[in-house]
Amino acid sequence: MKKDNLSQTFPDKKTRNIEFEQATAVLEAAQKVMSAFDIGQEEATYWPAAEYPMLPIAVLCATDIHYGSTRVIYDKLRRHLQIVEETPNFAMVTNGDHVDNFNATGKWASGMMENPLPPQLQARVMCARLLQIDALDKIGVLSHGNHDDFGENAGQDWYDSFLSKFKCPVFVAGGLLHISLKDQEYKMALNHTYWGNSKINPTNAAKRMLEYEYPQADISFLGHTHTSTYEHFDRAGKDVLALVGGTYKKDDLYAKKRGISGRSGEPGMTVLLWPNERRMQMFKDIETALIVMQALIGEANHFRKTNIPKKTK
Repeated sequence: MKKDNLSQTFPDKKTRNIEFEQATAVLEAAQKVMSAFDIGQEEATYWPAAEYPMLPIAVLCATDIHYGSTRVIYDKLRRHLQIVEETPNFAMVTNGDHVDNFNATGKWASGMMENPLPPQLQARVMCARLLQIDALDKIGVLSHGNHDDFGENAGQDWYDSFLSKFKCPVFVAGGLLHISLKDQEYKMALNHTYWGNSKINPTNAAKRMLEYEYPQADISFLGHTHTSTYEHFDRAGKDVLALVGGTYKKDDLYAKKRGISGRSGEPGMTVLLWPNERRMQMFKDIETALIVMQALIGEANHFRKTNIPKKTK
């Protein structure tokens, strides 16, 4: 006997209710939960702890540390971190690739041959050292890197896993850091990389980020290419800095074999920022910045001693 319609043939078939507003409400609720949980931010303010508030602050622009690789110059890394930790008016920011982090889920699993310690241990040890400096309020921000992200294929969030105990802010996709001093504020834009990388014009990408993303910035800071270069120039009526911070991974056979670069750029770029007037001075080597800072501190201490009021009888 022929049935008249589908409902008579399948009287208990489940019907679906596709409701846009109901589904969107679930997505918006998930957005709120994930936003509250996310460790990253896109803009932050840093008030450096200056033992000598009338002197400039020296900020080490550290990037591409690649801790865990056998090709890192560890004596230099130790020395730079020691300078920041022990010298008055010194601070630092980082711009990604804190660890080498090669693993079996990554794109270049062969890099594991240069990593005697597993990725988890690399991250724990490097972050433990940085936490000692963070405890002194000497880290302005920790930013992201592609090597830090190598665990993404396995579902790892490197920043949530290893940076959640830091006091300083974390940029998981770059951002703008406001460095506030006594009478001045300097804006530093950070990203691990940006479009426009050029071997002939090595600051090109940093200048393009300044132009297209952060025109309000005073400093545009990139990493990734292992190039060590900076340019201090005038733009729109003010002096600005564009820099690429080099790397602590000096002997990179992968880059040599593929013609990427025969030599890695020196790390340790440090910028001095004055508190009472707008003045920035870049040093390609932190050791030179240390000499200048020690001279300024010595002069300040001498001034204090020679201007102590005499006791009256």
